[in-house]
Amino acid sequence: MRKRIRTHQARLGMFVEEVEGHGEGKSYRRGFLIASPQELADIHKSKIISLVIDTAQGADVADDGTAARVEAALLSRFSSNEIHTARELIKETKPVIHQLFSEARLSGLPDLNRAHQVADHIVETAQTSIVAIIGVSRLKTRDETTYLHSLAVSALMVSFGRSLGLPDETIRALSVGGLLHDIGKMAVPVEILSSARKLSVRELAIIKAHPVRGHQMLRQFDELPPLVLDVCLHHHERYDGAGYPAGLEGERIPFAARLAAICDVYEAMTTIRPYKRAWSSAQTIELMLQAHGQFDPALLRRFVSMILSGETV
Repeated sequence: MRKRIRTHQARLGMFVEEVEGHGEGKSYRRGFLIASPQELADIHKSKIISLVIDTAQGADVADDGTAARVEAALLSRFSSNEIHTARELIKETKPVIHQLFSEARLSGLPDLNRAHQVADHIVETAQTSIVAIIGVSRLKTRDETTYLHSLAVSALMVSFGRSLGLPDETIRALSVGGLLHDIGKMAVPVEILSSARKLSVRELAIIKAHPVRGHQMLRQFDELPPLVLDVCLHHHERYDGAGYPAGLEGERIPFAARLAAICDVYEAMTTIRPYKRAWSSAQTIELMLQAHGQFDPALLRRFVSMILSGETV
């Protein structure tokens, strides 16, 4: 989406399509990423009247500064080329995921070829680029929330699976499982799914039925690995048995679902949503460690170790 903004609204991570006016003694090229604090400072001090940004390729205007902090963190870790590559992959796969989910909403039968296409792309991507994808995908607009959350969870599960030394076949199944874990939300009315207000008891019950609805969709496909079905059905179970839909406890929860539960919550808490600010990685880890009984403690320790070692963001 192209958007015209005032010069003072420019910040790190924005992709500038064009400028109106120019800086003192400096001409600005068309189509560039604001990739350094110095470049941002030059724009703020310039005589540029306005900028046209493309929010599909870069950051949008953020009121609370959270997005700017996310962008600054990305730019401190990745080159502008790596960030651009991650954004290009997201730009390429987002329509495929959108179509996948749209078909599931219309017919109750998702196109698994599309799911495997995106999942394979993630698995075949270099680890550094996967981490960049996870970071870039935190900057979601309202209409991207469900699709990019699924993409980011898939990428996070691939990253976690690799850190655990799991076999390639398992990692591929985890990628598909992460992508499809919320497919049951396509059976939820759009007005409930996209609501920014507090949901009623009835609406919350409809939302909480999405793992079962998703499982009903996916079990129609004999070729899907059982792991994918486990992730879809049980990613909201809690280690203490207080989760849903089955109230499974401890290691009765399938391993892949225990892994997915950690990735799902971490991605949701560290992302910018229409209805909340993002938590930092450190804040999220602290809260997850304090949520006694929610996660497999051994897996959570391995996940935190991966985050702290810098294998992901």
